[in-house]
Amino acid sequence: MKTDLLQYNQNEIVLILEELDHAISDNQKWLHDFHRGLILKEELPEQFLKKNAHKLTLFGRWLYSGGHSLLASNTGVQGIEDCYRNLHKEAYKLACSHRENMDVPIKNYDAFVKHLSECQKKTSAFRDALIETKGIFDPLTGLLGRQSLMMQLTKEQSLVSRGLHECAIVMMDIDHFKSINDQYGHQSGDAALFSLAQSIRSSLRPYDSSFRYGGEEFLVCLPNTSKKNAFIVMDRLRERIASTPINLPESREVKVTISMGIAMMEPNVPVEESLARADSALYSAKQNGRNRVEIAEPSDSNS
Repeated sequence: MKTDLLQYNQNEIVLILEELDHAISDNQKWLHDFHRGLILKEELPEQFLKKNAHKLTLFGRWLYSGGHSLLASNTGVQGIEDCYRNLHKEAYKLACSHRENMDVPIKNYDAFVKHLSECQKKTSAFRDALIETKGIFDPLTGLLGRQSLMMQLTKEQSLVSRGLHECAIVMMDIDHFKSINDQYGHQSGDAALFSLAQSIRSSLRPYDSSFRYGGEEFLVCLPNTSKKNAFIVMDRLRERIASTPINLPESREVKVTISMGIAMMEPNVPVEESLARADSALYSAKQNGRNRVEIAEPSDSNS
């Protein structure tokens, strides 16, 4: 469930969470009105007597016609959808009995309560996953933080080890970043980090991952990417960053460069070793003049 949610950025996770909270609140009102009608023998609104009622509520519209296409394949949402549909099937049966002034069948009401409990439990679990996912983003840059790094890289390592695709890891570091803080102040340094993070993320494909590794260091994971293509993409990003001024507070501008090290994941080679090789390639880029991309040699086990 959480791995699926990593396909979204921080702003999208926040938006999904807000929409879910509105849907939950509306569903509580729906539940109140439904129980009130059954218990007090009041007339139920027409929506309860429609077989597609599960798609007409705010919660149903969030499930079935939300603006977040990837949610349809999320395992947590699929679980909610199953029990929510069953919940409304039982609600429809109860509403029909109520309309005909018949006693509510106990077995139908018990089934309704069962699906309601399951739906609330699964919705709560999904909401918790959203909150946890929101917390793994770096608050300054909006990129993923280090706590999600190994989870993502381990998943890619598994695919590489099974021969399903190639995957490149890119370590990058802002050149002479300390001079920005020293000359313009830490607020300007933060603005530079944020701007660079947006440049990195906007240059990647939807299924690539970008992380703030620490300080002024970033890491990018490029699934289904050859060594040659990884270099082309990252060198293009390097040129873009070097040629684009960064807007700082108080209408100031600064240009920065970035150094990068690329390492290819290899079958049966631990993720930690791939990270170390990417870091070593980054060090070489720094030593060889900065503002450049270096590619790590294959590991000893694959040379």
